[in-house]
Amino acid sequence: MSTILIVDDRPSNRRYLSALLGHTGHRLLEAYDGAHALAQVRTERPDLIITDILMPAMDGYEFVQQLRADPELAATRVIFYSAIYAVSETTALARSCGVTRVLAKPADPEDILAAVHGELGLSGSASMHDQGPPPDDGAPVLGADLGSSIDDALVSARQALGALLLRHGATDAALGADLNTLLGERMSGLRSLAARLGAMEEMSLRLTGERNADAMIGVFLQAAGAILDADCVAVCLLDSGEQRVRHLAARGVDSALLAGRALDTRQLPGALLQQPLALRLQDGAALPEGHPAVDGFLGLAIRDRNHLYGWMYCARAPGATPFSHEDERIGVTLGAQLAVAYENLGLYEVVQRHAAQLQLEAAARLQADRALRDSEQRLRLSARILESTQESIMMTDAQGAIIAVNPAFEHITGYSEAEVVGRNPRLLQSGRHDSAFYRAIWASLGSSGQWRGEITNRRKNGQVYPERISINAVCGAGGAVDAYVSVSSDISALKAAHHQVDFLSNHDPLTLLPNRSVLVDRMQQAIASARHGDRQIALLLFNIDRLQRINDSLGHEAGDALLQEVARRAGMLAGPADSLAHLGSDEFVLLLTECLDSDAIIVAVRRLIDEIAQPFQADGHELIVTTSVGISIYPRDGANPSELLKAADVALSHMKDAGRNGFRFFKGEMNAHALRWMALETHLRRAIERNELSLHYQPQVALGSGRMCSMEALLRWSSPELGQVGPGDFIALAEDTGLILPIGNWVIRQACMQNKAWQDAGLPPLRVAVNVSAHQFTAGTVPAVVREALRDSGLAARYLEIELTESVMMRDSEAAEKQLAELTDMGVSISLDDFGTGYSSLGYLSRFMLDKLKIDQSFVHNIISDPRSAAIAQATIALAHGLSLTVVAEGVETPEQLAFLQRIGCDEVQGYLFSRPLAADAMALLMASDARLALPPPLPVSAKE
Repeated sequence: MSTILIVDDRPSNRRYLSALLGHTGHRLLEAYDGAHALAQVRTERPDLIITDILMPAMDGYEFVQQLRADPELAATRVIFYSAIYAVSETTALARSCGVTRVLAKPADPEDILAAVHGELGLSGSASMHDQGPPPDDGAPVLGADLGSSIDDALVSARQALGALLLRHGATDAALGADLNTLLGERMSGLRSLAARLGAMEEMSLRLTGERNADAMIGVFLQAAGAILDADCVAVCLLDSGEQRVRHLAARGVDSALLAGRALDTRQLPGALLQQPLALRLQDGAALPEGHPAVDGFLGLAIRDRNHLYGWMYCARAPGATPFSHEDERIGVTLGAQLAVAYENLGLYEVVQRHAAQLQLEAAARLQADRALRDSEQRLRLSARILESTQESIMMTDAQGAIIAVNPAFEHITGYSEAEVVGRNPRLLQSGRHDSAFYRAIWASLGSSGQWRGEITNRRKNGQVYPERISINAVCGAGGAVDAYVSVSSDISALKAAHHQVDFLSNHDPLTLLPNRSVLVDRMQQAIASARHGDRQIALLLFNIDRLQRINDSLGHEAGDALLQEVARRAGMLAGPADSLAHLGSDEFVLLLTECLDSDAIIVAVRRLIDEIAQPFQADGHELIVTTSVGISIYPRDGANPSELLKAADVALSHMKDAGRNGFRFFKGEMNAHALRWMALETHLRRAIERNELSLHYQPQVALGSGRMCSMEALLRWSSPELGQVGPGDFIALAEDTGLILPIGNWVIRQACMQNKAWQDAGLPPLRVAVNVSAHQFTAGTVPAVVREALRDSGLAARYLEIELTESVMMRDSEAAEKQLAELTDMGVSISLDDFGTGYSSLGYLSRFMLDKLKIDQSFVHNIISDPRSAAIAQATIALAHGLSLTVVAEGVETPEQLAFLQRIGCDEVQGYLFSRPLAADAMALLMASDARLALPPPLPVSAKE
């Protein structure tokens, strides 16, 4: 025997389950809500709980959740038994609290018994016929509180029972069987009716709780369909004036089909609005076209005694049981429940609107209070602003007498408020404005009520200062002027800043000298004056030699200090009518406007050079710098500032090319040279694009064997327009324009490609030497270019030699050392070209990783006739051999030169004596011929000595 707890707020439902389960022999307990049930569970510990869901105080869900939260009670098995029309929602909630069985009211007794036995783990289930007689306590299965429908059903059952007793004269057993059958049929009807009433009660509770019309209608459609077993349910609700449709919704049919007839009282469903009673039909022939086919229709108006709220109808699909009188009564009840809920919702909306209005009014009052507080706060803030603002504020009455001033006024003018109140603002006048100025101010105030502008006033201490001022008239209610308020700012600092900006826009900020724009303006004035007086003027363009070295070694601060001192010294030499300007960086211009002749110009230039050459002190260092000067003369070298500046720049460039620390006058041929230089640059750029450049190769011969041991690649240019252009004519141009970088990279690559092609053709493998310019080496890309050229050509690194001059390596010794190390690591040979013409530092010879020294051809040319050249060559060879370096003599043209070089121990020679530079094809033929240099016979030891 098991203990079963039945939980339901309706006594009739509890008695029904007790009567049904009493035949099974179980111990039954009852509770009227969740809280009561929870107390019963804690004391009685039932084996199974059957509970309704929707109950007051504590509903079924909350009851089960608290049950599961108690570890001692959590395992108790539970069955939900309730009027369910929201099946999916109920099932989901049941699973969330661990309930696996849900019975829907009404349920057949066999389903209830099967569920109970399944939860208790009992085998089989007894039918209603073999459960034995009902309990003899005389309690009815259903109470009279289920309503008049249940009362009618009971009367009908009693009448049927009496008829059965009169009709039967059989045995008690036969009579019992007939009674059981009859009672079973009546009980089934009663259970169905009870379940409908329970579902209606649950629906009523949900409708009452909804505060949203769409949600309320959704609940009603779902519940009405379930209660009346309808396939189609539609509801139309009107507004308060009963003239317009406010809500139209349906299930099982598209509400759009009904919209056209919703208020049409001549045809369904709108005709329901004029039906005093419910309307039952056997089919849907009167429904709108497109409506699903129906075999049963039940419709009615939704109303109470005073209002018409709308209409509703239910319909069943073909083959279903037609609606009964009982269905009609339930439908009327559902309509009444919806009417009450809709009316309550309307009242709720009215209350909500009133509440919202009250909230708006409260918010408005709150906003007004806040605005008042804000206004008071703004007034206090305005007062503080007047006290703390940096702008001077003065208020006068309509007649111009001062009423009040702020602290800023006192600070700017020097007058206290007590000193000026009652006085006229004329006490501030500086005397720099005439009466017309003040009349214009009053005229503006009279016409527009305001005036803005700048004015010059005088402080109490007599100091004059500029002000930017705004004066406004303050008018009363009648429009008459009550007062004037002026707000002004002392703009002395702003004026000074503007003057400073103007000055700096026309002057160099470092030296404070005039800049180019001022210089050009003064040159134009000087040219006009010189033209009128038939005089000449001179333009001296000069800069500081090697200023960059000072910046790099001592820092830019030292360089800037040097420029300032140069400006000071040059300024001392300028006459009253002369002009000194700083064009930027280290470039200055001195314009001499009173030049009688060239001698006077030369004297001025020498004074300038000598003055700048005097020692400087910079950061504890004594510096001696030189300057280079380019000179142009008006009118000989130009008729305007642009021509004169250009001519002086050309002259300065020639001075730098000549070795710096001096001056040059511009000459006409210099300008022609500059034009030719520009044209040559254009041709050179086209030559690169047209592949007009080529390499020639000059052999280098080993004096030990007379055989070729290497060669030097020499750049040649054959121009269709210019013919053969010598390297001396375009290499310097390429360096100045930056074209030397792509040209130099091409030379390295082309030399590697050609040498590898010769080797692949079976010619003797020889090393090829390539000259690298200062600009190319300074760029720092030579190792990467060499690596790429070797990789792409496939030439072994030992067959490539890079030639550098001393000046290249000395320009940035650390960077040079790093690049030479990279080249050496690749296996490339390094030679020092033109040795003896540069620094010739023994320290650098030992520091850099070199393989070869080349004696410059200037020494070789005079080696027979000039003992000094011979001595230099001999010393160079001894030095190189001491450092394990190979020596190559360049420019060997005579047998006498060859014999002398052989005698002093030179290793290799290069020059016209053996071969001129050859094109690639000619060089290949020479290599294939195995030509040798005819060497003089070796001298005896005594002859060598």
